[in-house]
Amino acid sequence: MNRRTQMINDRYEAMMFAKSAEQARASARELIRVVLGDEAAQKPLEEALRECCRVMRPSHDPREQQRFEEEFIELGIWPNSGQQMAA
Repeated sequence: MNRRTQMINDRYEAMMFAKSAEQARASARELIRVVLGDEAAQKPLEEALRECCRVMRPSHDPREQQRFEEEFIELGIWPNSGQQMAA
């Protein structure tokens, strides 16, 4: 496994197992920086996470891709609001 792949895996795991929303967002930003580059860090977090997901987990089925992206965003932005938690 090369260094970049290891960095991506480490940051993805940190995002998955974050114990707070702040940790999840920080890990998500680090993952975005590694996958998409420094300029992507200037984008809104949700948009950057969608792009990151498209690179890491692409799908030919648009519905499946949307589901992947929503799950990815949920990992990086949890809990964003009480409304999302209730939904």
